[in-house]
Amino acid sequence: MDLQDTSVLICNCGDTMSLNGDKIAKACGSTNGCEISTSLCRLQTDDLAVAMKQAKENNRTLLVACTQETAVFDAMAEEADCPSPSTINIRERAGWSKESESSTPKISALIRQAMNKHTPAHSLALKSTGRCLIYADASRSNGGSDAALTLGAKLNGALGVTVMLANPSDNLLPTSDCNIVTTGTIKTAKGHFTNFNLVINQFAASLPSSKDALQFEDRSDGVETSCDILIDLTGDTPLFSGWEKRDGYFRAAGDDVSRLAEIERESAQMIGEFEKPIYVNYDENLCAHSRNKIEGCSRCIDVCPAGAIMSLGDHVNIDPAICGGCGLCGAVCPSGAAQTTYPPIDQLFLDMVNLHDYFQEAGGKEPSLLLHDDTYGTEMIQTIARFGPGLPASLVPISMHAMGRAGHDTMIAAIALGYHQVFVLLNPSKSLENNPLVDQAALARSMLSGVKADAENRIILIDAADPDVVAQILYNSPCKSKAKPAPFSPVGSPRSMTRLAMRGLANTNDSTGVTIELPVGSPYGRVKIDTDNCTICLSCVSACPAGALQDNPDAPQLLFREDACLQCGICVATCPEKVITLVPQLNLADNAMAAELVVEDTPFDCTKCGKPFGSSKSIERVISKLADHSMFQQSARTDMLKMCEDCRVEAMFEQNDKTMDIGERPKPRTTDDYLN
Repeated sequence: MDLQDTSVLICNCGDTMSLNGDKIAKACGSTNGCEISTSLCRLQTDDLAVAMKQAKENNRTLLVACTQETAVFDAMAEEADCPSPSTINIRERAGWSKESESSTPKISALIRQAMNKHTPAHSLALKSTGRCLIYADASRSNGGSDAALTLGAKLNGALGVTVMLANPSDNLLPTSDCNIVTTGTIKTAKGHFTNFNLVINQFAASLPSSKDALQFEDRSDGVETSCDILIDLTGDTPLFSGWEKRDGYFRAAGDDVSRLAEIERESAQMIGEFEKPIYVNYDENLCAHSRNKIEGCSRCIDVCPAGAIMSLGDHVNIDPAICGGCGLCGAVCPSGAAQTTYPPIDQLFLDMVNLHDYFQEAGGKEPSLLLHDDTYGTEMIQTIARFGPGLPASLVPISMHAMGRAGHDTMIAAIALGYHQVFVLLNPSKSLENNPLVDQAALARSMLSGVKADAENRIILIDAADPDVVAQILYNSPCKSKAKPAPFSPVGSPRSMTRLAMRGLANTNDSTGVTIELPVGSPYGRVKIDTDNCTICLSCVSACPAGALQDNPDAPQLLFREDACLQCGICVATCPEKVITLVPQLNLADNAMAAELVVEDTPFDCTKCGKPFGSSKSIERVISKLADHSMFQQSARTDMLKMCEDCRVEAMFEQNDKTMDIGERPKPRTTDDYLN
């Protein structure tokens, strides 16, 4: 089947899928029809080889609808001196389903989507010299010390191995198979693959003169060292939070034979040069973390499971070498300072748009969206397809690197684009990453309810481990929503796209201009200001990182633009009068995008020259607060507070009793003073 500049080969995998070539070709918009193969990886390899050569001669891309036999296709391409074909999985995602006969729209949508080109993410270069530290506790009964020595002997030669045993006993036998054997306890561990930095207490190297038992040198505390790979067999608390995402750090129990074999296989390959994707793009100019040492938003720090984000004063730092790409920071960041780039969020939204449009153009109706990761989620889909009913014909899957980026903006965008339901497939073993998504789903439902676009089962988070339970949820979760969609172009920041989607849903569902109450901690809202006690000191204006609070350079006025407010709370902490509170809500009216007058005052004119230099409320508040101060008991000094900065300086020098005059300096006391 020819589509644009791509040739597509479709295989029904030994007649295990009911595929109609004519219908698929028509749904995809192909004019030359579609011939369905049955065994491209075995019996019809000659046909595949011919297609490879023709694609090369005609400068076309070759797409094969099979991902299981990618290795076979690559080997054939190498033998034929042709580019390796691209692959796409239509078997587990569509063909192996009890509704396979109705899956033509989904199959055509998946094929057309696979032809779209994606911009590759930037990467970080890492170099490992193979320095490997194997850490175990000899006092534990899980066999950690024996496992460490055995593993060290196996890895020695492939890696530069050091085995470190905490609490060594007197019956440890000397060995020369592990390169270096030491003792010590890790006090602190920081860093990442290729650069783990450790501080070790009670450190000592084994003596080469050890005869019938291991002997060690004198112990030392606070020894600093580093390694490329760290293998932890102690069974204690992990050395890193979110350790599963810390590349180069392995954990296992000493008696877990299968896990130890897996660690041996993986760690032996971790030497040389590597490229790690840069998962997050961070713009400190947009960050609302802090201003003037007053902390505001810390959402990304709070949700990061890998500990890759730390505070650096007015902004944060995201270490790309530690970041595991969970995507949670991008989902919760209210300003867009942290944006996921693997894949970019706008690319994810564009994929959602294209799949929906392709599905409907092929004759499909009311598609639903399944968001899943490319590891656990893909395995779950394959299991359901092999041993269960497969995916429903109307359920369109989109694979993500990690589920953390499936935030409220993604869910709302999917509903606005026309998806009937949104299913988010979570890994139940990653509760630390799943918990923030529960709050994100609650926020999305609150926002959708405000525009009459929510209903029972509109957004479903699935964290079941049983494939049968997952399949039951996918098939038996009806949604009776009659809300109309509001398609939009996914261009701009996630915040602007979310507002665009919400305004579209409000317009199509007769909810124009509504104000929606949101849960506490939401990234949308306004500030409530006690105008009677506000002195218009404008401290909040200078502290606001988003420009939601503004001033008027020509008059003592405080202005507020609601759509820019991030609800970071810096203004609340900054206000000296404590008259500001946060109100989480989403105002879809047009006036939310314009600066509104909150409070104004008359200018205070200098009592000497008549120049306006402040607001009346602020000057009066300063005078009232200093009324009982000892330095302002004289009326002349109080009058100086009513003058502009120039006149105040002149008045200070005109007075005989200077404001800072403290009298004659006391004379030093001598020994005679004390004796007399």
